Amino acid sequence: MILSSEELFELTKKQRFKAQARVLSQLGIPYRERPDGSLVVYRTSLNAPQKVTWEPDYSVLGKLCR
Repeated sequence: MILSSEELFELTKKQRFKAQARVLSQLGIPYRERPDGSLVVYRTSLNAPQKVTWEPDYSVLGKLCR
């Protein structure tokens, strides 16, 4: 399913398609553009897990130096 135009407005607080696209890009929400310029946002993209930032496990270094 996709978001309705009302839901898209609630999400972006913008009425114009180009302004909505800018807000969605800033929020990191993927969207598709229709030939008429309107936007399609899939509901599943809103429920997608956030990007995980990985950091190295430095605790291993202490074991290697022994």
